[in-house]
Amino acid sequence: MKPLVAILLLQLVGIAHVSGQFANVPADARNGALGGMHAPDTAIRRVGIGYRQGYGMADMATRMVAATWNLGSRGRMAAEYIHFGDRIYHEQQAAAGYSMRLTDWLTAGIRGRYLRMATDDAHYEARQWLAAEAAVHARLGERLTLYAEGGSRPWDETRPWQGRIGLAYRAVEGLTTLVELDSEVRTRLRMGAEYCYRRHYFIRAGLATHPTLLTFGLGARLGIYGIDFAVESHEYLGLTPQITLSVCP
Repeated sequence: MKPLVAILLLQLVGIAHVSGQFANVPADARNGALGGMHAPDTAIRRVGIGYRQGYGMADMATRMVAATWNLGSRGRMAAEYIHFGDRIYHEQQAAAGYSMRLTDWLTAGIRGRYLRMATDDAHYEARQWLAAEAAVHARLGERLTLYAEGGSRPWDETRPWQGRIGLAYRAVEGLTTLVELDSEVRTRLRMGAEYCYRRHYFIRAGLATHPTLLTFGLGARLGIYGIDFAVESHEYLGLTPQITLSVCP
């Protein structure tokens, strides 16, 4: 299967996005370096752990563990667990999803999520939600890939639904450029680029609007092992570092 078609679930499930109030920021360093978008990945099977320290503060840290595995002709499955915050205030997510290749150029997937928000204040009860999402991923020729996804946001009564659409274009061998529109709270534009050197080393950069973010990152694949590092610069709040360690058997 072509790499850009084969990995919908790593976008939909295996690559996690979470932060305070379940905001759509990446726990995975690769996506973090690409402006925070749901960028296509080339791994079919992967187990990974990630850490993101929001604006350099330990009480705004995000921890992630995710796994994606191939079921052959029956499709792919993925699962993840994400924890944001500290003892005083924290959010948790657990998710599982499934995708299947429908044609040579089209893949579709679904995901279910359990979300929980709690504090150590006895006056406030923990709150819990269930959410669902769906996505499609289409290869439009040898160099261009389209992806679109949408789902519910039950924790936000003012904006209970969210959607995004993006394009990935392999301009030349080793260089992929990406653009994405996201309707999380207000419409956000994300752009990014990734350069792969000798199939093992990666340089990434990106930006996002509302608020303005500039991102940069590096990655390496050494045999079955991978490491990705990213840093995000917020226009007011400063720098956010993050790292992901993974195994691709």
